[in-house]
Amino acid sequence: MRWAILLITGVTLFRCGRPWVGGPENFSPLAALALCGSLYFSRPWSWAGPLLALLFSDVFLNLHYGLAPVTEATATAALAYFLIWALGNRLSQHPSWRVWLGGSLGATLLFYMVTNTGAWWTIPIYEKSWSGWVQALTTGIPGYAPTWTFLRSSMISDLLFTGLFVAGVEWSSRKSAGKVRSVWVAAPVR
Repeated sequence: MRWAILLITGVTLFRCGRPWVGGPENFSPLAALALCGSLYFSRPWSWAGPLLALLFSDVFLNLHYGLAPVTEATATAALAYFLIWALGNRLSQHPSWRVWLGGSLGATLLFYMVTNTGAWWTIPIYEKSWSGWVQALTTGIPGYAPTWTFLRSSMISDLLFTGLFVAGVEWSSRKSAGKVRSVWVAAPVR
């Protein structure tokens, strides 16, 4: 599973480099790693890899931004990625492009709902009511970008990275027979 460790390390470094490289908020390969890890990685790497990538990158980024190494947002994101892994685990029984691209969109919505609900619950600026929750899901905190823009960036990155991960692993499986397991070859395309 050397390639899994390399992929997890690459995702962590990609996420840690964001403050210096720039780009849209929430443009990250972590959700795609959690979703695709359930398909390609053996356990415990399938669920532990994405959570380790989140933990290491969050500690680094939180310290960079002057926050505690692990925050409530880290715990909420970990819950979201674990649920995305569970979704991917369920989808692994249906290896088709249509199912996995739909799963990628589902992962985006799952992450968005879990993390924004967590923010609504833990950030005092949000009123603990229906309207406060709607604010957390749409406009967010005044003075910051609206939360729907994070959803847009997440959707683009999740689709892109899910496609890249699946295409890369499948290409590798054809190039290096026996070293990387293909899941599409044995399954009928639906």
